Amino acid sequence: MALIQPQNLKYFTNDEHKSAINQSIQSLLDSLQHPSPKLSEFTSKFLELMQAKPDPHLETIWVLSGLTFHTNNSQKDDILDQVLAVKDLFHSITTFSASSSPSVCIALMAPVIYELYSVVIDLKRKEVDKKQGKKARREIRAFLDVILGFFNVCCEGSDGDEVFGLIGQLNDLVSIWVHSDGSENGSKQFFPLLSDEVIHWVSEESGENLGVLAGAVIVEAFLLKLCLKFSDGSSKKELRNELRTWAVCSITGFHNFYVFDTLMKMLLEPNLPVMSLLSSEDECFLRKVLYDVVILPDFSFLHLDKVGHIPNNYIKNNILARLMVTHEAIELSRKSKDFTEAISYTSAFAGSYLPTLITKLVISELGANGNASQPKGSSPTAFLKWMLDLEDQGLNLSDGFISKHHARLVRYGSSMDLDSQSYKLNAGKTEDDLEFFIDNKGKDEDEKIDDSTNDAFVAAARSMQSGTKESGKKRKETRVGKKKDGVKFQRYNLVDHLGSKSGKNSGLLEKDDSRSESEVEDPDSDEDVE
Repeated sequence: MALIQPQNLKYFTNDEHKSAINQSIQSLLDSLQHPSPKLSEFTSKFLELMQAKPDPHLETIWVLSGLTFHTNNSQKDDILDQVLAVKDLFHSITTFSASSSPSVCIALMAPVIYELYSVVIDLKRKEVDKKQGKKARREIRAFLDVILGFFNVCCEGSDGDEVFGLIGQLNDLVSIWVHSDGSENGSKQFFPLLSDEVIHWVSEESGENLGVLAGAVIVEAFLLKLCLKFSDGSSKKELRNELRTWAVCSITGFHNFYVFDTLMKMLLEPNLPVMSLLSSEDECFLRKVLYDVVILPDFSFLHLDKVGHIPNNYIKNNILARLMVTHEAIELSRKSKDFTEAISYTSAFAGSYLPTLITKLVISELGANGNASQPKGSSPTAFLKWMLDLEDQGLNLSDGFISKHHARLVRYGSSMDLDSQSYKLNAGKTEDDLEFFIDNKGKDEDEKIDDSTNDAFVAAARSMQSGTKESGKKRKETRVGKKKDGVKFQRYNLVDHLGSKSGKNSGLLEKDDSRSESEVEDPDSDEDVE
């Protein structure tokens, strides 16, 4: 895409500039309803608006890029020409946004991901010459790596990014690219690798916080990269290790709260939005990989001392989403009789700072006069049932998060009675035995886990613990001298100070001197991934 020559500049005050942008976008949307809109007039107008400020608004770059891209590339059918067109789009946007904030630079990549995804789908559906198709796939992968590298560079400077939002509606900007009616139907087409729930959330929040949109765009590129790796022909074991290693390293490199939060929200959905690229079996496989990625590591950028720029309600909802995702990962592993995996998730949760943080969250919501019993156990299910009971008593936890997922939580409570034998036999079992005890009470007949399964689960736990004790010294010796920045698998230290955007502190932020020093040896840690 050729760079556009500068025009005579007009001075705008800030309010005049925003008003002119909104009016111009609305005029363009009205014009697009006509059979033959005169887009050249709008190209000149948005060029003027973009050049009027040394730090252009996202909207001006977004619209100008859309107008020039569709004008120059509407007739290109060759798959390699399409890839080249998307590369040109990337280069023009990065040039226009050189002085913009990291969040703006990343969010502006949404059209690039949309167009690149469209090329991937065309390549999958069209009959393309074998040699040409192979070259196109190679070009797409290499280009996607460039985009992800660009995101990494942007994220390096985003920790103190100011929280600000779009001037207008995200759906209006989407309509420039998909020519929709401005509804969320157009957004579903424009964000093909985001779930409906996440699209709605991004549309609602991007008016106040552009970081949400930026995080969602990174996740789309992240998922596209993972999906493309399925065509490598590797064995399932090799593929899982490769995907898991790459994903953990990538998330560590992004060190972006909104990327992680978006992934958690999508894992709460019944299916990942990748069915256009993967089979249902591969989608399930990818979900299990992502469970490993979001549950097992201790990402330092999620610690409370690193998220002071994140609004408190985002942090609270993320904590609860992590709790629910961990529970569902454990249940899925148990149903598939992968007990070692279930144990690793349980150990990661029990050894993390989440149980303490969840307890403090509940206490802060109850207030000074609140009085709540403690959860009956340390498993995710114990905490979920505890919070469900408190919700039934009138606790409105984190802006209705529990109410929103009430049906799912009721299902959790009915599938595992936490006032059961596993908590009544405390005198007869060691704590380690209890941690891996499977309670059958409350199960429907067709869902019951029989005694042999229960024994197998406990045996797996003991075997894993024994292996950990025998190999712990050797593993620790091999780690001497290896410095990990951003991700580890130790029991977490809870950092109990965090400032909200308003400067007000919640109960989450009050000082707690209690710290855990024990270490959880996780068999699936990133340090052991081959």
